[in-house]
Amino acid sequence: MVVLSPGGSFVSALLALLAQRGIPADALVLYAPGVAREWWRSASPAGRLLGLPILPLRWLRRRAKRRLAPLPPGGAARVVFSGALNGARMTRDLRRLRPDVVVLAHCGLVTPRVLEIAREGVVNVHPGLLPWVRGNSPLGNSLLLRVPLGCTAFRVDAGIDTGRVLTRRLVPIAGGETAAELRDALFRLWVEMTADLVAAASAGEIPDGFAQDRRFPLRRTLDRSDQERVIEEATRRGEPRSLFELWRPLCRPADLSLPAGADAGFVPRGEG
Repeated sequence: MVVLSPGGSFVSALLALLAQRGIPADALVLYAPGVAREWWRSASPAGRLLGLPILPLRWLRRRAKRRLAPLPPGGAARVVFSGALNGARMTRDLRRLRPDVVVLAHCGLVTPRVLEIAREGVVNVHPGLLPWVRGNSPLGNSLLLRVPLGCTAFRVDAGIDTGRVLTRRLVPIAGGETAAELRDALFRLWVEMTADLVAAASAGEIPDGFAQDRRFPLRRTLDRSDQERVIEEATRRGEPRSLFELWRPLCRPADLSLPAGADAGFVPRGEG
């Protein structure tokens, strides 16, 4: 069982939790976040031209920083520093590991070629409730659509957040949380459910799940100011708590997992 990640705070929290539970991943593959696409998207034509000469230095600095960043011990039996996401080196490294299951950890979109490597498939946790909140900025877009905060574990397919659902869990909301506390609560659930996937994969207990019977549009990335405004307004109105209470009767009390079919007839705000 292999965890695939670009590194950072998410994988550090995940490894610490895996070590605490005593269920380390067989291997952690850390891919190198690319700089070329980021450079192309973040600058004007003139800025791209000026930034081109230092692009190799940015790439080397990012790789060095990734290798030097400390990782919590005990969360993975082996760490592999690989190449760019979906690149030839990363694909080769994964094939050498011959994983039964690949667990994505705050990972970008993987190609069908990568999906074919793991014998029993690729699984992921999305920090939003599928099928309603697909795509980016799931916290802000959940509140825009009047969908409670939650995470979805699912089998990854060639689409974007369209694979078979394994489990969905709500973020428990007591009421009165600040925007920062809501983010922290969603992050903790995201990490916890990813650790649950690692444990299930290690035990050979990843279920088939159930198909998403509806397809909602991909949500666009909200810029920082828009997302802050959405969260602050929703928090002021007490919507995170009211949405949690509205959906909680649909859940099994033991783990707040939404059962298959609980979404029947529900249409988020703004979707007709």
